[in-house]
Amino acid sequence: MMPVIFRYIFICLFMINYAVASAPVGAVRKADSIFSELDKRGNNAGLFNHLDTLIRELLYNNTSEALSLSQKQYRYAVKLRNQKAEARALLSIGIAFDMKGKYNDALTKYAEALSLARRQGMPILAGDIYNNFSITHAVLGNMEESVTNALKALSIFETAKDSNRLARIYNNLGSRYSEMGYYDQALEYYQKAARLNEYRQDFKKLAFNFGNIGLLYYEKDENQKALEYFKRSIALQDTLNDKYNYSIGLHNLALAYQRLGEFDKALDYEMCSLAIASENNDGLGKITSMNGIASIYRSMKNDKLALTYFKKSEALAGSSGARYYLINIYQNMAEIYAGMKDYRNAFLYNTRFASLKDSIMSSEKDKAARKIKEFENTRTRQEIKLLTKEGEIQRLKIKRQKIIRNSVSVVGILLLLLAAGLFHRYRYVRRTRNELSEKNKMISHEKDRSDALLLNILPAETAEELKSHGKSEARHFEMVTVMFADFKGFTYMAEKLSPQELVNEIDLRFRKFDEIITNHGIEKIKTIGDAYMCAGGIPVPNNSNALDVVAAALEMQQFTEELKISSLEHNRPYFEIRIGIHTGPVVAGIVGTKKFQYDIWGDTVNIASRMESSGEVGRVNISQSTYEFVSRHFECSYRGKVDAKNKGAIDMYFVNGRIT
Repeated sequence: MMPVIFRYIFICLFMINYAVASAPVGAVRKADSIFSELDKRGNNAGLFNHLDTLIRELLYNNTSEALSLSQKQYRYAVKLRNQKAEARALLSIGIAFDMKGKYNDALTKYAEALSLARRQGMPILAGDIYNNFSITHAVLGNMEESVTNALKALSIFETAKDSNRLARIYNNLGSRYSEMGYYDQALEYYQKAARLNEYRQDFKKLAFNFGNIGLLYYEKDENQKALEYFKRSIALQDTLNDKYNYSIGLHNLALAYQRLGEFDKALDYEMCSLAIASENNDGLGKITSMNGIASIYRSMKNDKLALTYFKKSEALAGSSGARYYLINIYQNMAEIYAGMKDYRNAFLYNTRFASLKDSIMSSEKDKAARKIKEFENTRTRQEIKLLTKEGEIQRLKIKRQKIIRNSVSVVGILLLLLAAGLFHRYRYVRRTRNELSEKNKMISHEKDRSDALLLNILPAETAEELKSHGKSEARHFEMVTVMFADFKGFTYMAEKLSPQELVNEIDLRFRKFDEIITNHGIEKIKTIGDAYMCAGGIPVPNNSNALDVVAAALEMQQFTEELKISSLEHNRPYFEIRIGIHTGPVVAGIVGTKKFQYDIWGDTVNIASRMESSGEVGRVNISQSTYEFVSRHFECSYRGKVDAKNKGAIDMYFVNGRIT
């Protein structure tokens, strides 16, 4: 009997071949007939619009045929001097290149299309191009560019009140927020997109929205809920005529079944997803499915097969420039080689992993440096203007003195008139000087405000380095203690309180946390929704940071408990807190160009996050490394080895209080 997995792939391939045989052939014949009409009738907007519709139908079913027709459409548009049709054809060519994994070619075509769309006054098409720019930049790991382009598209579609495109950009923004770990904001945008598509009865796009919502629940370890949304997504899909999204749906099902421990079923779905992506020449789909297959084999303890598929995925991602996916591939391969005791390759791939992450961060720092340079150039130009005005004042003074010398020989009324003129000139000069003095005070005041704002978002040492040298280099710190604090009951509180009350409650706690860590010499890193992150031992290294952070954590815990008791007395909802701490090496520096942010990276940050998620409400959970620094000063209870997501079993301790 044919093995289950091969029977499943056979069924998938049968469906693919059926779809190829039925859908594209009719579309291609229609396209040929339209080109014939263009040969007879010349430039005709209606015929070009009909071609656009046919190409859109083909893009996700037969990308190669769609690319060929788009290129032919472009040649006709150039020949017939229809620049609007040229712009639409260039966008279709770019999308086809994107789906084939030719990302640089795609970006080039998008740029050409955008230039034409602007010249021809086509804002909606420009919005579509910005949206596709955003998606491609996300694959390449250029997150700032991705979000910037998505927001440009959102502005255009909101102005136009185009519900179809608004649903599309909401889904895109949801994906970007999800990639950055902002799951609440991602869910909000996905749900907006789903409501619009449900209202419009666009079930194809609604299926895509359900799949993305399922992925969010998957990231949050809510596996049954994820599976429910994946099944709702696949139920809405046109499995014969929309192979692209069907392949994604099967991959999502594989993720859920893998997490639930049903590895054979997961492998069936993932193999079928790969077969469809391969048939459709979907480069990104093949990378995704091969990564999924490799991950399943890792779960089945078959590292050899897992490595085989990661290598295939690595080759495809490397040739297409999908850097965002290479980071995960390198990390997994390094871990597999380490488990196989092949330390040479483990070191090689870990180096590639670190280098690629550093490369992306270096790119972001370069952008920030350019922004700072632009700011300095603007300020220099303003100073030159002020100096020019001072020179004008000096010239006026010299002119006045010359007038005085020449007027000595004038007598009588002429002398009086001249004196009056000089007095008027003197008042004018004094008024000018006073105005310049006031402007200088305003400039000085604004500079003080800028310095204060910079110190509010960056450590003093980093801010000073940024002002002095125009940039701030990332630094390695050998011993840093990282704390994550997260509130339990946030969703419940959000249901019970008004938005303003909820924000006030969070603000009250975060203000107190800021006060506590300041008293202990700890640096606040950021807040993400209801989560709070800080670190001791940066930007100025010290040997007491583990003690400082644990002491601060106990104060934060005590403050939260006091608020809980007060809330219970007044019959009000309350928050409880879970805190995790880990000590180890990190890299710290500035990221971003529009809003500076001091941030830290490294495995220490990941382990600290796992300390928080693996802890208990009302307790401070610390790692073995932190315990070794604080055990003589704080009473701790050993929890044993606790499984942490993606980290395996880790020794953990609860901090009970200071040793008196």
